This record gives sequence, structure tokens and C-alpha cells, in this order.
Amino acid sequence: MQLVMEKLFAMVLALVGPAPQDTPKDLQLKPGAQIVAIGDSITAGGGYLRQIDAVLAQQYPDLKLPKVINKGISGQKAEDLVQRFDRDVIQLKPAVVTINIGINDVWHRLGAPHDPKVLATYKTNVAKMVDQALAAGIRVLLLTPTVIQEDPAAEGNKRLAMYVAAGREIAAEKKCQLVDLHAMFLTALKQKPAGMKKNWLTGDGVHMQPLGDGVMAVGVLRGLGVPDAKIAASKP
Repeated sequence: MQLVMEKLFAMVLALVGPAPQDTPKDLQLKPGAQIVAIGDSITAGGGYLRQIDAVLAQQYPDLKLPKVINKGISGQKAEDLVQRFDRDVIQLKPAVVTINIGINDVWHRLGAPHDPKVLATYKTNVAKMVDQALAAGIRVLLLTPTVIQEDPAAEGNKRLAMYVAAGREIAAEKKCQLVDLHAMFLTALKQKPAGMKKNWLTGDGVHMQPLGDGVMAVGVLRGLGVPDAKIAASKP
């Protein structure tokens, strides 16, 4: 499947299937609303954030939305984000924050057996960030971590499923919006072109290529209430 950038979003929408039933039906952004994205190197790379900026600018020019503030730092885990969440999110007083963390919590520890205590600490730290944001009146989009290798059966993805479940539990408890990127990536990978041995959505199994950024962008845009028709009509 050849990637034609002008048709990126239409291609992504075909790969990931329909939006979940809990997707907002109306746009969740008011004029001038600021979004902050906090995360690790995937966020720091900024590809999906630039795509989000492009869609919002094209489809909602009258809202005069500022570009997403990128607060991703390479190599970080939930324990790092929680230490800087007040400075990098709360003090900026955004309307929306996207929290995208969990890949390094698993990936950097694959050399050791799964540790339930590490998972429990991860869940506690993510819950703290969600609590802080909600208490400050900030809308939260909690993004589940994407993938570790483009093989659902890989050990990294088996472990990642537990972190995805933790995020889902937090979102249900705190009543914030969950964007299940992990599920979207697994759905897209079912349609990976036959015979393609190299990575397709990512460059190294973790960090995004444009198509992977597109999957992330579609997930976040849906979480913001942007209709699929407007996403498909946009250029990255």
C-alpha cells in the first residue's frame, strides 16, 4: 500500500475502522482553546501533533486555535512525567491535555521479568496526573500507549496490554476521555500489506513514521470531537 500524503487521513480512517461509541459527538474545543501534549519521545517527535494542528487549522479556522504545545521528552516514563506535570501542564492553564506515556515503562524493562509493582506505580502516577488536570478544570485525553514492535504477539505488546488496561480503568474511574491508540494500532496492523517485512507504521517498532503519526492524530482528533468526514477532507 503506497502512502500518498495528500490522502493520508482517508487511508488511516480505512485502516482503523469506525470511531468507538464513546467518541464525543460535538467538538470539544472553544475559540482560542490551547492543547498541551505531554509524553515521551513519540510526543517529542511531534509528527502527530503537527497533523492535528493541520486538521484543526483547515477545518476550524474561525476558532483561531493555537498550535499544540509539545511537552514530550525522550526516554521518559510516567514517574518522570508526574514530577513535571504541574510546571509543564497545570501552570500553562490549557483547555485540554493529552497524556501519552507507557511505552518506556515497558520497553526499557523488557530485559527483566514483568514486575506488578512497576505496573501499580505507573497506574498511580498516571492517576495523579489525571486528578491534577481535572482539579484545574483541564479536559483530559488519556492516550493508551501505542505498540512495541509491529507484532501483536511480541513480548512488549503482551506486557503493554496490562498498561493499556490500567489506563482504561483510570479513565472509567475518573470519567475522562480514553483514546485507545493501542487498539487502533492493532486494528491497522491486521491490514499490513502481505509480504512486507519492514516496519510500516513505525520506523523502529516504536517511533512513528507518517502513517503511524496519522493513526495517533486520528485518535486524538476523534477524542476532541472532530468528525471523520472533516478529518478525511484534510491534508497533513
